[in-house]
Parts: sequence; C-alpha cells; structure tokens
Amino acid sequence: MKEYRGILKRVGAKEGDMIVNTRVSSPVGHVRVSGTVSVIEIGDTVLRDVHCMKDMYDLLDVGEEAILFVHFKNFYKPVVLGVAYPGRRRGFAVPLIALIANTILSLFLFPILSILFGFMIGFLLGDVVGVAVMLAGLGLTFYNAVMLIIGYVQTAAGVRRARA
Repeated sequence: MKEYRGILKRVGAKEGDMIVNTRVSSPVGHVRVSGTVSVIEIGDTVLRDVHCMKDMYDLLDVGEEAILFVHFKNFYKPVVLGVAYPGRRRGFAVPLIALIANTILSLFLFPILSILFGFMIGFLLGDVVGVAVMLAGLGLTFYNAVMLIIGYVQTAAGVRRARA
C-alpha cells in the first residue's frame, strides 16, 4: 500500500460502474457500488484507471490537502482503500465488509482460474511447466490477498491518525 500526500488536484469521471439490482418492489431500484475512475491527480502523482468504490468517490474533495491510501492489485492496478484530510481531521476507509468480500472472491475465483490455466499449459507444454504455472498463480493470489489485508490495516491506522 502506498500513501500519496498533497493537494487533490483532479478526480476524473467514473466509468464502468458495477450496478447491483435490488428487489423489484424496492424504492431504491439500482444501486451503483463500484467502478473505475479515469484519473486521480494528487500532488505530483497521476493515477490512471483507479478502482474506487462509490462511497470513496463521493468523498474525494478536489482542492483539499489529502492523503490517499492506494493498494496496487497484481502490482499495477490501483485500488483506493481510503482518504484522509488531516487539516479538517476527517478520514474515511473502505468498509470492512468490502474488504472481506474482495478477499473471499479472490481466494476462491483466482485459484480455480490458475489451476485451469495450469492444466491447459500442462497439456500443451508439459507437466512441469503446468505445475509451475499453477503454483505461480496460487502464490500470486495469496500474496495479493495478504497485501490487501495489510494495506487495509495500514489504511485504518492512517485514517485514525488523521482524525486525531
């Protein structure tokens, strides 16, 4: 997880929102949950194609001094875990339930995909290469899940520091 400090200069438009349908009889209808922000510029850093929950997107105040907590999924895909405004003693982190859901999804879906991909590579290039691909996929999945949890703990601590 990285912390970016500075003035929040630019927050791009949201694209590709994931929409959750509620019950038909519900007055809410459709709820936007998460999506991708085209660009976020904080200080001298420009982040592109940033995954951001709707709640976090609504809390990004342009023109304010901020600390942005970002986790890099698979080493390149930035995900906003939290934002803090030390001058105003405000800070927000992604809800814990979102972290749990993301971790469960990645620990069940990606190992299955890496095992299937390893079998296909094994049939084409040999057993040793297939097993290596499977183990690499499993290792990368568990590494990302552990780093996400560690990043969330660091984000929660940073947000508490900003509020104090």
